[in-house]
Amino acid sequence: MDIRRLARTFVFGASLAAGSAGGAAQAQSDWEFTVTPYGWLAGLDGDLGALPGLPSQDVSLSFGDILDDLDYGVFLFASARNGPWVLFFDGSAVQTTSTEGIGGAVVDSIEVRSRTSNLAFAVGRTIARSDMHNIDAYVGVRAWWLDNEFTVKTQPATGLGKIRENSDASWVDPLIGIAGQYTVTDRWNLFGSAEVGGFGVGADLEWSLMAGATYSYNERFGLTVGWRYLAVDYEEDGLVFDVSQTGPLIGATFRF
Repeated sequence: MDIRRLARTFVFGASLAAGSAGGAAQAQSDWEFTVTPYGWLAGLDGDLGALPGLPSQDVSLSFGDILDDLDYGVFLFASARNGPWVLFFDGSAVQTTSTEGIGGAVVDSIEVRSRTSNLAFAVGRTIARSDMHNIDAYVGVRAWWLDNEFTVKTQPATGLGKIRENSDASWVDPLIGIAGQYTVTDRWNLFGSAEVGGFGVGADLEWSLMAGATYSYNERFGLTVGWRYLAVDYEEDGLVFDVSQTGPLIGATFRF
């Protein structure tokens, strides 16, 4: 089985818990909400091990490689701000399916279906601000779920049919981060963030960097583009997920 095909099943989405859209926050008592569905066109590099007892493999995949096996990918970031306080939510769900033809005397093909999901929630507070910029520090948690289903289709003459096996893992990482925004014009807003988590509680380490810009068509809608790097180092009970992803992102930002 081609390990590149297997590795594509470990696509995951990543966290945008940085406040990817909107202008500098205004001090007021009313809540301000931002919702950004987005896509992340990232490649994948690192070490992956899907089955306990088998060694992990070094992988390097472009976004095009991953797209070949993608069944679906859903990514959503949201925030709610009231004065200096802000709540962040980030979630993603991705499924990929990879099929490798073997054509052997016993095994005809192997199919690997992978589901990767994560949900993050954080609470932040403004630590610096002006009419043009805003900087928030935040703390929170991110929960991860990995599920892999392996289906081995045998040759009809063997009478074995299909053989299935599953491996899964779940964990929760504490996280801390800082996010900033800068209003360039009434249309353009720059943003950036840095986040670190895990600390051996779930993953050994999880960290990310992001920078980008939002173009606002009006007060309610804008287009967000950026670039993001995310790395996760998790290993438990023979399952290895020690990877990094980097690539451009694009999203539609709604404010209300």
